[in-house]
Parts: sequence; structure tokens; C-alpha cells
Amino acid sequence: MKKTWAFCLGVICCFTLSACDDSNFELEQQTHINEFVLSSSAMADGDSLPTIYTCDGDSLSPPLTWHGAPEATKYYALVMHHDAPEGVHWYWTLYDINADTTQIKAGESLGQVGSNSVNDLDEYAPPCSKGPGKKSYTFTVYALSAPVAFNKQTKVDRATLLAAIEGTTLDSASMTVTYQRSASDNQGKAEAEKKRNNVPNQSRSTSNIDSPRCDDIKHSVNDAGFEQSVTVTCDEDYAYVASTTYPSHEVMTGITGTNEQIPVPAKGYAAPIKLNPEKAQKLTTIDAAVGVAVNGVPIYDYSSQGELDVTSYDPKHDTLALGQLDNCGGHAGRGDDYHYHVSPTCMINTMKNQASDAIIGWAYDGYPLYGDKNPDGSNIPQGALDVCNGQTDEKFGYRYQTSVTPPYVIQCLVGEVDTSKLPRVAPLSGDTQGIRADLRPPPEGVENLTHSVAEDGGRTMRYSYQGEDYFTTYTPSVDGDNCYDFKQKTISNGGKVQTGTFCRGSQSAASQPSTTRVNTNPAINGEHNLKLEAWADNWFAAYVGEQLLIEDSVSITTERSFNAESISFSADYPIQLNLIIKDFKQNDTGLEYIGAKNQQMGDGGFIMQLTDTDTNNVVAVSNKSWKCEVLHKAPLNKLCEDESNPVAGQGSCTFMSKEAPKNWLQSEFDDTNWPHATEHNFSAVGPKDGYDEINWDKNAQFIWGDDLETDNTLICRATIEQPQHSDVGNDK
Repeated sequence: MKKTWAFCLGVICCFTLSACDDSNFELEQQTHINEFVLSSSAMADGDSLPTIYTCDGDSLSPPLTWHGAPEATKYYALVMHHDAPEGVHWYWTLYDINADTTQIKAGESLGQVGSNSVNDLDEYAPPCSKGPGKKSYTFTVYALSAPVAFNKQTKVDRATLLAAIEGTTLDSASMTVTYQRSASDNQGKAEAEKKRNNVPNQSRSTSNIDSPRCDDIKHSVNDAGFEQSVTVTCDEDYAYVASTTYPSHEVMTGITGTNEQIPVPAKGYAAPIKLNPEKAQKLTTIDAAVGVAVNGVPIYDYSSQGELDVTSYDPKHDTLALGQLDNCGGHAGRGDDYHYHVSPTCMINTMKNQASDAIIGWAYDGYPLYGDKNPDGSNIPQGALDVCNGQTDEKFGYRYQTSVTPPYVIQCLVGEVDTSKLPRVAPLSGDTQGIRADLRPPPEGVENLTHSVAEDGGRTMRYSYQGEDYFTTYTPSVDGDNCYDFKQKTISNGGKVQTGTFCRGSQSAASQPSTTRVNTNPAINGEHNLKLEAWADNWFAAYVGEQLLIEDSVSITTERSFNAESISFSADYPIQLNLIIKDFKQNDTGLEYIGAKNQQMGDGGFIMQLTDTDTNNVVAVSNKSWKCEVLHKAPLNKLCEDESNPVAGQGSCTFMSKEAPKNWLQSEFDDTNWPHATEHNFSAVGPKDGYDEINWDKNAQFIWGDDLETDNTLICRATIEQPQHSDVGNDK
């Protein structure tokens, strides 16, 4: 009996304990389900970050999943950061992610994208630690009760976002991973290559897009073997081919007609290729890139000067015939950007697939570019190619071809294209001395031009001219990831040894909207908050006293470099505002497009307004009260424009050039003898890109010297007193 009872008691206890265990398990499981949890299919909390998500891999953003957010969640925000000894570094900033979203895929971008601390761009920055040892990186997702409200001018970094969501954060979930860069020879070599080429991360990734054309573009890059340096992501309308525009093959060798520019990587360049091409009613010519090669290098037409007359070949500006191209069909343009003007032969020689059916590039209108033969390997009959150097295609509807005779490559676009969306490589900024602003091919060409790349990312171009050696060299600067320390001795600048630090910004589009920049010069400060807005044809720099406030972000050497700029700053009245304003001139003749059918004098124009943002009153505008001194005037005889071979200083092409007074930026400088600015009307200036982005005060006037065409460089001054009332007015 005792044994039986003991057995029964044991069974009862067993069942009881079992039930308790099950209850505890269910409780633990339920508790886990109700927690706000962040996880990843690629790694676990505490694990190592896979190399593919770092600069040593594909630089992709990692996949993340979250669940258990509070029921009241309306939006999510996501941040990735690293606590470094010198402060917080952040790599990923996302916000306004819809509440019905519970995951983000590898390489994907959701909601709105804020900046990172690596390059200050609105994109994911892959970890790329320069110091030794293992580093920790924390991902945090925030459940929010409301969307984040920022105005269009706000630069959203991690601190700005966290401050904005402080009152709306319901809960947060985090996970931390580590990464230690390898010191192995192969890894070190890969890191050096990445550092040299600045392989970008492409933030335009989207969720899966069902597009055969997107797949074709991706396959063309992968089949050629460039998937490690070129990324392709697609949305509903475009495939974005992203690269640094810097090829892996040799560059610049073989050039005789050098313009003394040197290729500088353009991090973040992304070429938009239409996924649904349609034939246009009118052919499109572009004075910039018309497409992109499968290695990410932009493709231009054959000409060295502006837009083409496609009905007439122009040998005077054939870059190949002029010796301006290297042995690979490319060169560095006015923005120190590398691009092709003819068939990219060296690129083709490095491709994994070199057969006739290999696609070697894509035009912006969405049609592919093939080599010198038809895809089936047959020769192209003479006269088969149209004026744009293309023909019909069974698969794509149309295709472009390269050719050994002009026009060599894509000459114009047959498909619909929105030119406002097309990118231009962001020019180098910071050239306040103008040492790279007026470089040009020397007469009779140069000899023995060589180009080399150092392990530290430095590049050097050497050549000789009339028995003397010249060079341009640069190395990565400590001033920033996209900044370079230059040293040069150029023919264009008289053989002087010159130095400077220049930075490459993010890519710009033809009609990129202006945003208000924030002053970063600590020497410019005061009690009054102000905003300067300006538009220039072609370039300007503004100073508060002797301190540089803003320099035009678009280089004067960029085709059609007219754009609007806006910057906020603080200062004390009276404000001494000084300007340098320039119209582009190819050389001292004062002309542009020299030797082309559209050879002409350029014409300038400048307009600005200064707003006191404390009162929202416009306190100063450009008008005839400004004092302006002309420093360069050319041609002094306008008949120079009609000369077939204009030479500066000869015949009709004489010019006036002088230096600015050394102390002209100082507030006490006496400008009594300077003439007043001349006001010009809207129709005379003809403002273009960017002008309409600013709501101009009715009193703001276009100013320049007496002659919009021949006055090329001016310096201008105005002293702005504190207004007692709305002296200028804010009637906009």
C-alpha cells in the first residue's frame, strides 16, 4: 500500500512539476514575444559583423528584423553608431519608416535617410576602421508615436534625430556586433584598393523590382566582372549604376594634347538608366555624359566643346584627333573627372566576356551600347548606323555601337530622357587661388606623359613640354575623406609650383535644388542671424570682411555653371560684404568654345539678397549702390569673336588684366575711385538653372560691370548697416 501510494504520489508530483515547467516555458515564451526585439538573419547580438557589410566587402547595409513594438507605434527610426574614444561615430540614420514595416533587407533604404559621420552624405557608411583592434557597432530601432518633422533645410544627423524623437519614443530595441579588420596581405591589398578607389555605397536600393531591363543591366556589369567596384540598384523608373568613375585599367598614358587635368575619384557617382525606354520625337544632345560604361566610367560624345551639331562632323574638336585621349579612349575633364569619348578599349580588354554580344555600356535613355560588331559577330555594313551611331535591335528595340570612325560612340540619344535628372561629377571645390580654374591644352602638345598611383591613394601625372618637366600630384588629405592635397607645376600657370587642398563633393544634377548651407567658419559670428541667397553666371565667392563665407559649389569650368546658393550665418552690423564674381573664359581672349561653330563671348550676371532671419526682413540686395572693380576684361575688340584662330593679345583679341588690391577685403579699404555696379535687366542676363529656386525681393537687381560680355572678373564691395526699419523691404 505504501509503495502504491508512493508511486501515485510520484506520478502526481511528476505531472504537477511538468505542468509547472510548461507554464513557466509558456510564460517565458509569451514574455519574449511581447518584448521589442531587434535581430538579423545575417548575424546575432554579440556576433561579428559579416565582411560584406563593411568597406572590405560590398559596403552593403545589413538586413534587420524587429517585432514586439508597442501597439501605439506609428513610425520607426533606425540608427547605427560606434562609441569611439573621441566621440560617437554614426553610420546609418533612417526615420519615418512606416509602422507596418518590420524588416529592412540588405542594401535597402526605407523612409527618410539622414547623414553619416564618415562622409556627411545621406547614406549608409560601411564600417572602415583605421585603428587597430575590435570595434563595436550598435543598431537601435525606435518605435515612435508620431512622424518626425524636419524642415527641408535641416541636416539630419544622429544627434538631431535623437533630439527630435525624444518626446515620441515609445520603446527601443538594440543589438551590438563587432568587427576587426584583418591584417593579412590579401585583406590589406583589398583595403588599399578600396581606399584608393573610394568604392561607394549606393543608398538608392529598393525592395525587389520586377524589371527585365534592371536584370539586364545588372547582368551586364556582373558578366563583365565589375561587380566588386560597381553596384546596380533599381527603383520603378531607373537603374542606378554607381561607382567612383575611376577605372582599374591604366589611365592618361598616350595623351599629347593634355588639358593638365588629372583624374580624381568621384565617390557616390550614380548614373540613372531608364528601365522603360521610349523613342523620342526629337534627338537629344548633351554637353556632358550621355551614358555609362559597365565599369562605371561615364561616356561622353567625341567632342571637346559643348553640344554637337550631329549633322556635321567637327574635326577641330575631335578629342581623339587632337591627341586629348589616352590609349584607353578616355581622359580627365574640366572637373578632374575621368570619362571616355570613344570606344573604351582597355576596359573591354579587362572584361570577362569579350565576345561581340557583350554589352559594354548603357545610354541614359535605357538602350545598350555594344562594340564595333553586331551582337552575332557579323560586321556592321557601311551606312547602317544612324546619326546617333545606333541601329534597331531585336531584343532591346534599339542599340548603340562603337566604331573606328567618327562619331566613334554614342553621339546623341534617340530615347526619351529627363536631362534634369542626369548627374554631373561634383567638381573639386576650394580653389580660391584659381590654380586649377584655367588649365588648357598647350600649343603643339606635350611629350612623355605618364600617370602613376601610389599605395596611399596618391596620384601623379608627369610630362614634358619644350624641354622642361611639369607635373601634377595629389594625396588624400587629413581635411576629409574626399579631400586631396595638390602640388603642381603646370604649363598653363607659367611653370610656378603651386599647392592647395581641394575636396570632391557629392554628385550634382543639372537642376539640383538649392539648400541652405550653414556657415562653418568660426571667425564669422555675431548676434544677428542672417541668410545670404545668390545666383551667378557663372561663379562667385562671398566674404564677410576678410573671411570666406561661401564659394560657389559648382566649378566655373563646369558646362553651364549657373546655380543658386544659400547660406545661413551670424554677424554683427555693420557687415562688410565682399564679392568675387566671374564669367567663364577659356583663356585671355575672353572667349569660350574656341574654334567651334558656337565660338562666342560669354556673358555674366549676379544677383543676391541678404535676409535678417531674426526679423525676416531683407536688409540688403544687389543693386547699383555696390562698388565693383573689373579685374579682367576681354576681348577689348569684339571682332575677336569672329576670328578663326583667336590668340590672346594678338589682333582683335587684346585684353586687360590686373591683380586685386591686397587689402580690398578690409572694411577700411577706400573704394571711392571704384565705379558703381551696373544694373542689368532680366532679359539681358537670361538667368537659368537655380534662379527660380529663390523667392527674390522686388528690389534685388542683376549687377555686373558695364558690359556683360567683356567684363569677365570683378570684385565688389558693400557695407551693410543695421536697418532701423525695413529699409529694403521684404516684398517678395
